[in-house]
Amino acid sequence: MQLADLLGFDHITIQCHDNPDADALASGYALYTYFKSLEKDVHFIYSGKFPIQKSNLKLMLEHINIPIEYISPVVSPRKGLLITVDCCYGEGNVTHFDADEIAVIDHHQTYWPGPYSEINPLLGSCSTLVWKLLTDAGFDVNTDKKLCTALYYGLMTDTGNFADIHYPVDRDMQDALYYDKALISLFVNSNISIDDMVIAGKAMINYTFYSNYKCSVIHADACDPNILGLISDLTLQVDKFDICLVYNELNDGFKISVRSCVKHIRANEFAGYICRGVGSGGGHSDKAGGFISKTKLQELTGDLIIDNFLSERIKTYYEQSEIIDVRNYTPNTDGMRLYAKKRFQLGYVDPTEFLPIGARVTVRTIEGDVDLLVDGSYYIMINIKGEIYPQRIDRFQKSYEFSDEPYNLDTEYIPTLHCHSNGSVYKLNQYAHSCYAHAGAKILARPCNKIVKIFTLWDDENYYLGNPDDYFACRVDAPEDIYIIANDIFNLTYDEVKV
Repeated sequence: MQLADLLGFDHITIQCHDNPDADALASGYALYTYFKSLEKDVHFIYSGKFPIQKSNLKLMLEHINIPIEYISPVVSPRKGLLITVDCCYGEGNVTHFDADEIAVIDHHQTYWPGPYSEINPLLGSCSTLVWKLLTDAGFDVNTDKKLCTALYYGLMTDTGNFADIHYPVDRDMQDALYYDKALISLFVNSNISIDDMVIAGKAMINYTFYSNYKCSVIHADACDPNILGLISDLTLQVDKFDICLVYNELNDGFKISVRSCVKHIRANEFAGYICRGVGSGGGHSDKAGGFISKTKLQELTGDLIIDNFLSERIKTYYEQSEIIDVRNYTPNTDGMRLYAKKRFQLGYVDPTEFLPIGARVTVRTIEGDVDLLVDGSYYIMINIKGEIYPQRIDRFQKSYEFSDEPYNLDTEYIPTLHCHSNGSVYKLNQYAHSCYAHAGAKILARPCNKIVKIFTLWDDENYYLGNPDDYFACRVDAPEDIYIIANDIFNLTYDEVKV
């Protein structure tokens, strides 16, 4: 759905859930601002048992001038279009109002059968979803600093101070917004109530410690996502803990917050593993988060006992993980099969064509951010599904051939390059050239039978991750060159050699 699809309605009501948080207020306000600019008759409402009580939200309403109305549940139907934002019409946390037509804009795991819906559970906040809709509609949010501040705070609070961000569009909005830093500071320093402090203290006293793994798990009562992050940050300062997971229960699932202080466990990878098959998780290497759906948990395990599920997942994660440092490792090639690379098209970008030597850049992909220094020694390769990796030019010349054919990248998210010095953003598909992998290059490979983490010769701080069914591989002519190839990529790019 695009916002243009809703412009046929002259009377529009925007409704958030009955206990509005910063994300609901921000995303609803952004929609209100857009429709108001088009001279629509638009109202922003919420209902429920009580008006907004939290001090940071009251400050947000006051300083950003958000015109939200608290509406009694006993009111007449809404005229025209009703848009539920950061929630789904008909759910238990949304007071029911009749309307001529319904639209749903949400980032939670939900479904709306009507013709008007935009739902993306990959995003960290509904603010991001609305920002993307506004951007696609040609509406420049940066002309309104208060609106930018609201959207920034909405993303910030819904992702535990940005720790839970794992989708690149969230980071794109975070980078793009021209927000008021003083207001954000004011909101942040008014965010914790006495009740929140009690919740945090109670949770930390009743912790579970897996001493074999130096891992702690903490159950918190219902609270703002920021409080989960606060508990996680405090817990990780305990000398016995390398990693911690804090969770609480929501209406439709469980929110988790993860922290790690060791290089062999990335918090985003750990959160993704915990939530695999029952939700989604991700974030940064030291701070991450996720969501576990009650529906999916029951389908997978037959019950909703979250403690048992987390205990089993954590145990499996540690017992099925292998850490490899290639400096002290000789691969056992027994059982590895011989494969030859197919001839296929890739893209490559020479960053020196548009950036000076010495520039520090971040390449943003759907898999995360990659920090690089432009030094003229490498190309940025774009693989079949949009994954990127640096390739030294001398090795590129041995493995690839240049092509004059046009290069077209069709992927869910176009990788972008962000220059630190001038703030410029470059879409890599606009600078990419075409090349072909040499057919016949030989490797030895086998499926990973566990989680494999490889610290390479050129990076002893960040590991390359292989999950079960990905491929553990090494070059025939350089067996010390060990790497991981994702399962779907492997099948597209290699053929087995029959010997």
